[in-house]
Amino acid sequence: MKQKHGKSRGKPYKKPAPARRNERFSKNYSFIQRSKQMEETHRRERIPTAPKQEYEPVAKLLPEIQDEVDEAGFYEQLVTGFNHIPTSQILSSTVEDDEPIVALPKKIKHKKEKRAEKISADLETYNSFSKRFDFELSTDNINDLIARKDVKAIKGNWSALGNLRFEIPRLSDDFQEPDCHEPKDIATAADLQKLEVKASICGNAKLPLTALQSQLFYIANNYQDVYYPHRTHGNAEDIRYVYCLHALNHMLKVRSLILRNNEKVSALAKSQKMSPNEISIPESFRDQGLKRMKVVFIVPFRESALKIVNIIGDLLFGSQDDQARKTSIANYERFLADYSGNTIYFPKTNPKPVDYEQTFSGNTDDNFKLGIRFTKKTMSLFSDMNSSDILIASPLGLRMLVTDKDNDFDFLNSIELLIIDQAELFLAQNWENLLHSLDHLHLQPQKLPDTNCQRVRTWCLSGASSFYRQTLLFASHELPEFRAVLNSKCSNYQGKVRIANLVEHGDIRNVLTPIQQVFRRISCSNVESTFDDRFQYFVKHIMPQFSKPGFSHCMLYVPSYFDYVRIRNHFKTEMVSFVQINEYTKKEKISRARDIFFHSGASVLLYSERAHFFRRTRIKGIRNLIMYQPPNFPHFYSEMINLMLESNQNPRDGFGEAMSVNILYTKYDLLSLSNVVGSENAVKLTSGKKDSYLFSTKI
Repeated sequence: MKQKHGKSRGKPYKKPAPARRNERFSKNYSFIQRSKQMEETHRRERIPTAPKQEYEPVAKLLPEIQDEVDEAGFYEQLVTGFNHIPTSQILSSTVEDDEPIVALPKKIKHKKEKRAEKISADLETYNSFSKRFDFELSTDNINDLIARKDVKAIKGNWSALGNLRFEIPRLSDDFQEPDCHEPKDIATAADLQKLEVKASICGNAKLPLTALQSQLFYIANNYQDVYYPHRTHGNAEDIRYVYCLHALNHMLKVRSLILRNNEKVSALAKSQKMSPNEISIPESFRDQGLKRMKVVFIVPFRESALKIVNIIGDLLFGSQDDQARKTSIANYERFLADYSGNTIYFPKTNPKPVDYEQTFSGNTDDNFKLGIRFTKKTMSLFSDMNSSDILIASPLGLRMLVTDKDNDFDFLNSIELLIIDQAELFLAQNWENLLHSLDHLHLQPQKLPDTNCQRVRTWCLSGASSFYRQTLLFASHELPEFRAVLNSKCSNYQGKVRIANLVEHGDIRNVLTPIQQVFRRISCSNVESTFDDRFQYFVKHIMPQFSKPGFSHCMLYVPSYFDYVRIRNHFKTEMVSFVQINEYTKKEKISRARDIFFHSGASVLLYSERAHFFRRTRIKGIRNLIMYQPPNFPHFYSEMINLMLESNQNPRDGFGEAMSVNILYTKYDLLSLSNVVGSENAVKLTSGKKDSYLFSTKI
């Protein structure tokens, strides 16, 4: 008589015992040996058609575990029916039964024929995912990755992305150069399925994808690191949709694999009449990390998190109204209350720039962390970190998590996908928060993991999980800080792809004020000395101008807050007549400083870049502009100079038309200069023989 199993049969134990051999190991030793022999035999053979036994498809979010299973039949099928596929691929006869095939012609076919075609297609799409995580890095491989040794560089040019640079490590003697040709656009659900996307997602995806989306997804789907520094407000949502699609697809593959193996392990344990934690599990069943969480999104504002959750919800459940969404997503009503609304006030008279309103629309709180857990039919928000599959957090929120003394940060140990979006905004918040959080990924657990170590991948146990993490980094422009993250914090063994398009013109073309702009180069011996060298140059060559007759109405624009504080303290020591505005200055003091500066009450206005980023204050009365460093946000260059229009000047100050613009830079500011004057001019400025260069804007 068939014996029924409970619904919890395939679920992992919450607190499994440590992995150990037991006195009954010899009883299942023959089974393990027989399985390995059959796996090795059939690994060399072609994969046959579908197994004879059939199950009806179940259209669910994640695979269902069958309530009724014939113990003897399941055991026999586990040994014979499944072993025509290498166990490393971990496929069962119920592969993808939880997902309906979508966007295919409705032809009447025999059930077995449809079944065979479906499994054959699923096997092809499963290989890339399993191949990545089943590959074991040797000690020599890891040393080569750390030393960045023997890397194959390939250049390409695609229609939407532009110039690409592939950097692929050579990890074996039989290294094959990857195909770097431009892929076809993704127009149908069938195109997505060919790229290993789960069928349930394909049915809800918004198709066709644009050329930019198709090319970005193609690279991300190959599990290579991506650095895309050309994000704009126009393509922002297209990019967000692509990385949400990739992250969800990866997460569902991980969950499906674990649930299938849970089912197999439970059946094996029952056949042995033992607990799943007592049997010796075959090596090929290793499918987990030390912790459950696999995907981390780092975004600047709650509004970004709101958009990510809605996109994931659309991909999982299709378009829904708020009422239906509350049913399919647990705690969605609380989520809307916490992550929507609170848009800052945008004045109708004297409005802010368009890009400012686009950046700060929605909830702009930058302190949040949101755990997301997937179950069979729903998606749960605000889940505990140790039981979450996905984490969406700001750099500040993530740093507070890892520095919380009451809790550990072990949940960051087994991250397989890291997505950093709008990286340029982190510079205005606190770049150190991001770096501090990234340093806490893949560290040794502080507590004993509650995962069965027999199911943990060997490369995770050996501390090599950082080499199996994919990172996607998106920013609006290139800066040294972004490249440093990609080069020093990312070690994906499958390589990386950097989109490297030259800046043709730069923001200088947007300058409307007819004024000469002088770029002054500062000599530096190394990167570490740039801060001191820049300050000393400023003190010796720029500050003496402040005491000259007729020199007034000077704005000193400082991108770095540390430089800002250093200059402010020096001004106080030298008794310089100045007023200051930074991101911490209260609104009343800002108005007072602007009034004093406009009416010649102080000769210098010390102005921080972050103050301009968060407020976009229109300072009037600027006749002499000194940029202590090229701006981190390129469009601020033209915006500051355009404030020097004649209409913004005080006609009673007695200086007539005398105005000047000076920009201090070093050879290490090449990327920042490229954003301002264009890549070609930036090379001339950093490598030329002269120490100063003049640009003239004519109307």
